[in-house]
Amino acid sequence: MTSSDAASTYERRCRLLMRLAYPPRFREFRGAELMGTLLDLSEPGKSSPTLRDCLDIIRSGLILRLREHPPPWPWLRYQLTHYRLPWQYRWWARDDIQGRFFFERRFILVVFFYGLLFLVISQSSPSYAHMVGALVAYLIFLPFKGSERRRLLAKYEFHPNGTSYVPVPPKVRPGGRAHEPKPDDVQRIKRLGQ
Repeated sequence: MTSSDAASTYERRCRLLMRLAYPPRFREFRGAELMGTLLDLSEPGKSSPTLRDCLDIIRSGLILRLREHPPPWPWLRYQLTHYRLPWQYRWWARDDIQGRFFFERRFILVVFFYGLLFLVISQSSPSYAHMVGALVAYLIFLPFKGSERRRLLAKYEFHPNGTSYVPVPPKVRPGGRAHEPKPDDVQRIKRLGQ
């Protein structure tokens, strides 16, 4: 294996690790910086990162995901009732809405929660008719998947492609929390600068 093949293999494996560990917004705003650091620290001719580097990337990504995840109760309300999360979690909501199988994940959670509630209230046992009913409901709502995604992105002030109405990336405060100016703050800053 030549050194250029090893370098491209190393880079591909690092990108896969980053995709598994870090949320999309981090890779969008800081991915090139992390990738540059990993490539600078790699030994010449290596085709994959060391186990220690892999574990460190996965640990850091999981800590970031857990730190930016909404608390359980607002998250459950968001999943079941389209509750709007607080402003500080809007980038998390964007990543969730644009994520793979978003519609299916939400549909399964809603059917499970409300189906369980229905079964408890009606005091009946689950049957094949309930599963067929859930499948028919899924097939009915499936054509509205794209419009639902666009509506939810607009609710959090994002364009359909996921770019923010306010073109300012989130900044990380020393405490580790992401902060992004609200649209009112941006308008106030623009007025003061005129």
